[in-house]
Amino acid sequence: MSLPLSEISLPPRCEICGIGTVSIGKLPRIGLRPLVYVYKCDACNKITSVEPERQEEATRRRAASTRRPRALVKTDRIKKR
Repeated sequence: MSLPLSEISLPPRCEICGIGTVSIGKLPRIGLRPLVYVYKCDACNKITSVEPERQEEATRRRAASTRRPRALVKTDRIKKR
């Protein structure tokens, strides 16, 4: 059983001061809204949220866009009568 990316990776660093953040908790997935992890920087009191489902989806999209597309060209031969 694999763990979600956000549970095995380190908390994000603060965008303002660069210090590591502390996990406050998580907001559960409700309806169409994704699971959200919430972190706080103790130095500057900035709150950061991470949506792992959207990050994984964006990573998959980037990987798919870098793949070489398959040739969709089909050649037809014209028959002479």
